[in-house]
Order: sequence, then C-alpha cells, then structure tokens
Amino acid sequence: MLPEPVETLLQSHNSGVVFPPFTRPELAVVTCMDFRIHLQMPENFAFVLRTGGANPEPVEPYLAYSVARMGIGAIALIGHTDCAMQYPDPYVLNHLPTDEEHIRRYRAQIAALAIGEVEFFTRRQARRLGERLGIPVVPLLYRVEDHRLECLEKTLLDYPNQLMSLERSL
Repeated sequence: MLPEPVETLLQSHNSGVVFPPFTRPELAVVTCMDFRIHLQMPENFAFVLRTGGANPEPVEPYLAYSVARMGIGAIALIGHTDCAMQYPDPYVLNHLPTDEEHIRRYRAQIAALAIGEVEFFTRRQARRLGERLGIPVVPLLYRVEDHRLECLEKTLLDYPNQLMSLERSL
C-alpha cells in the first residue's frame, strides 16, 4: 500500500484528478532537473527538489529540513527514462567558456555523480533515504516518452526497517 500523498500524486498526474489546493505540503518530491519532466499535482501539495539524475545526496540536508519543518510524512523519489546522468560524458564540459582548471574539476565531479541504471539507482536511493529519515520513500519512474509515472516497487512495506530486516534475512 502506498502512502496517501503518493497516491494523490499518481491520481493527479496520471489520471488528471483535480484536488482542491492544499493548506500545507503533504509530500516532498526529489526528481531530476531535466526539462522534459512536468509533474501535475495539486497546488501547495509538495516541496519539489530537482537535482541531476534525481540524486538526493546533494540536496538531502534541504530535504531533511523541509520534512522536519513541515511534518511531511512521505517522499517520492522520481527517476526518469532517458536520463543523461546515467552515463554522462564528462567531455561535453569542454564546450564551457571557462579555463581548463575549472573544466577538469567539473569533469571529475560529473563523473562521480553518474547514477548508472536509473531504476536500480532510484530504488537503492529510496531505501537509503527511508532508513536515514525514518519515513516512507517511494521510488517512482517518470517515462519521458508518455509523461506517465509508475511505481518501481510492486509491494512497498510501510517501514524501511522492515525492508532492511527482510533483506538481511535473505
């Protein structure tokens, strides 16, 4: 069973269900900065943090703060198909109009931020965030081909600790 705010996001985005504006955010969303991602959701419904590859690590302190400050009970971590951060080409940075020293530094940083296979990365990061923040983190996939969201977990346990116990017992 998915947390209610994630169900609301899926209904709003995939089915076009219209909800009245919320008085405060119910969900935190971490997704990629890709320009093709257009999430449909109710007004005032979610904090949205965008980062390359939907990698939550660079924005995790902001995420933790917003969750704690507003009492948010769930997070949607949304990777997407055709993500340039899967296996980024750091030599693209050669086109920047800056000096070689900065280009070398950016190349190293971009290479270190590669996420690899999107679905695996999104599931793994959702588990990690859930353990660290103590709230449900649901991994979703945004398909840029048809702009639909799909849940990457067929069965989602409510508590990350139960998930970890299950993994240890296998």
